[in-house]
Amino acid sequence: MYISKLSIRNYRNFLNVSLIFQKGVNTIIGENGSGKTNLLMALRLLIDDSLPRGFRFYESDFNRTLDSWKGHWIIIQVEFEELSTNEESQAMTMHKVGCMGEYESTKGSYSLIFRPRDNKRRELYEYSLQEDKTQEGLQEILNSIELNDYERIFKGRGNTDFSIEDNYREYVGDFENIVFPNPDEEREDVYGTKPFAFSFSDELSCTFVKALRDVESDLRSYKDNPLLNLLRGKEKSIDIAQKQNIGKKIDSLNEEISNLEEVKDISHGIADSITQAVGETYAPNIGIKSELPSDMERLLQSLKLWVGDPDEIGYQGRIGELSLGGANLIYLSLKLLEYEKVKSVDKIANFLLIEEPEAHVHTHIQKTLFQKLQNHNTQIIVTTHSTHVSSVSKISAMNILSRADKHVHVFNPSNGLDEPKIQALERYLDAVRTNLLFAKGILLVEGDAEQILIPELIKKVFGVTLDELGISLVNIGSTGFENIAILFHDDRIRKKCTIITDSDKSILPLPSDAKDDTEEQRGCRNSEKSGIERKNRLDNFCKGNEWLKVCYADYTFEVDFLLAENSVEVTSLVKKQYTNQASIDKISAKIENEDIAISGTEILRLANKFGKGWFAIMLSDHIDNLTFIPNYIIEAIAHTSQHISNKTFFEMAKYRLTAFSKRRFNKDETDYNSLLAELLDFENLEDGVVFYTEKLPDDQLTKFINAVCK
Repeated sequence: MYISKLSIRNYRNFLNVSLIFQKGVNTIIGENGSGKTNLLMALRLLIDDSLPRGFRFYESDFNRTLDSWKGHWIIIQVEFEELSTNEESQAMTMHKVGCMGEYESTKGSYSLIFRPRDNKRRELYEYSLQEDKTQEGLQEILNSIELNDYERIFKGRGNTDFSIEDNYREYVGDFENIVFPNPDEEREDVYGTKPFAFSFSDELSCTFVKALRDVESDLRSYKDNPLLNLLRGKEKSIDIAQKQNIGKKIDSLNEEISNLEEVKDISHGIADSITQAVGETYAPNIGIKSELPSDMERLLQSLKLWVGDPDEIGYQGRIGELSLGGANLIYLSLKLLEYEKVKSVDKIANFLLIEEPEAHVHTHIQKTLFQKLQNHNTQIIVTTHSTHVSSVSKISAMNILSRADKHVHVFNPSNGLDEPKIQALERYLDAVRTNLLFAKGILLVEGDAEQILIPELIKKVFGVTLDELGISLVNIGSTGFENIAILFHDDRIRKKCTIITDSDKSILPLPSDAKDDTEEQRGCRNSEKSGIERKNRLDNFCKGNEWLKVCYADYTFEVDFLLAENSVEVTSLVKKQYTNQASIDKISAKIENEDIAISGTEILRLANKFGKGWFAIMLSDHIDNLTFIPNYIIEAIAHTSQHISNKTFFEMAKYRLTAFSKRRFNKDETDYNSLLAELLDFENLEDGVVFYTEKLPDDQLTKFINAVCK
């Protein structure tokens, strides 16, 4: 038996989501604040018997996108597959859709529902039947609802996913059209049945390993120390004779310590001091006695871990002396051992929930630790924001949380893909490339030059980094774009992704007859032909997919960079790298030539001479606020930047005006200091952004803002 699906409705930052799980290890990845902790709590409310059964929901537990929480339901539902035939498992089996009284014996569900009590639901239902019903009348009823009017119930066998909007409207209520179901007609196949005299969480083994943030404190505490949990009950298996022998030794040791002259002196001193203070009549009798526990249970609970780093052989010290990473590893190992202890064949299922195991643990241990988890014969759910953990996670067993306005989206990156495509993705997405799974927008490029220069262009021209914009740039190398871009789709990851590639249009004029080509022209013609084929293929691949866009350089990245009026940057590089003035003049003349056959050929020669990657690194030293970003790159980044706020645009505008006040184009007489002062006077950021675009309509930032907002 394993959890195959978790659906959440209206709980904390989850408005309406469903997560699909597989057997074995499942990974939930997401940025900070995306709801990983909330998700595990939702799951624990159903399956973790270590949580108090009397827990309460509060107003703050309802999703904040709701206009008002009043009248709405919180619903958390897990679905199971491969149920066994025992009585406990069969208590969860689902009603078949449309077949009341029939069950799917290998599938089951268990739900936690927090909803208004029967009287309030009846009031809503009866009002919805009135012909003169209005939103004002509905609101009057809703306003009367308090948390005390809610009930918390557990149900099994329901087969309806309430994260689906149509289901929620039909079976909970359509608040917009004022239509509510009759509480007397509560269908068991929809909502489920109440499992009488049966606590599902008691039939499970669930161990939760919380995020490793303050491990040292937990290892010192009595309540949260996993070592103490492991030791509890061990005294029962110790031989009685051994217990008695150890107890006698401890009693003798206590007496010996208490009778030390140094201890007696302190005891007499305290007694004399009290007597002098209050007199013989009121002075209590004082003594100091050793109380090492002789009870075997208490004695075992007094044991402490002593540890040492692996490169300090022979030395062990207190847990506080160990590195944070080392302490985290010990804590996690103890929890895994604790899990093995509580896991029992008497339970109908065993689950292990681990929250962000990567804290203070370096790369190799993160990856090794995660891979070792695969050896546990149980279902494990791990949350993480580590690219190293995600790099060794299976795409088919991964759910991605992505923050939105007051709620979160859930993406399943393997949804709808066949096994060969999934395996290809899993081989490709190493730690470098898995950062695209955490990003808000993605740029896919095919070469080192783009990987090096595009981030530098954005930073120097707009004053922000791609990281600040939440954009990941991934160099796919020799891998086809489609192999990665397939992730970004309505059925999988709903994030904007732009492919940046070359059209490879010939920079040389080509004869009408290919037979007349020179060797150089033949190379250009072949590249142009490949470029046309690539464009047709990518355009067809992206057709109808709003999440994907392809932006093409007319020629190649280096040529299009030069044609964007960036000859100054290239000639500055030449002057720095060459010492012979004649060579400098000759190369610079070619670079500045208006004939693309000459300038384009020369910049490609330079890139090949130094190596495209190294040439890009050298060129980045000469980029500043006056450098022009090629239009196709502005268009590409704009497509991935739909999430950018006016606050970010405003900061970019401040940077541009400040930079222009220090370094401007020749013959540019604009008073940038005055424009900056006017910009800073705007309290409304959107108005400030509009002011910038109106004052500088031809500026690159204006082009970018317009491209994002169109």
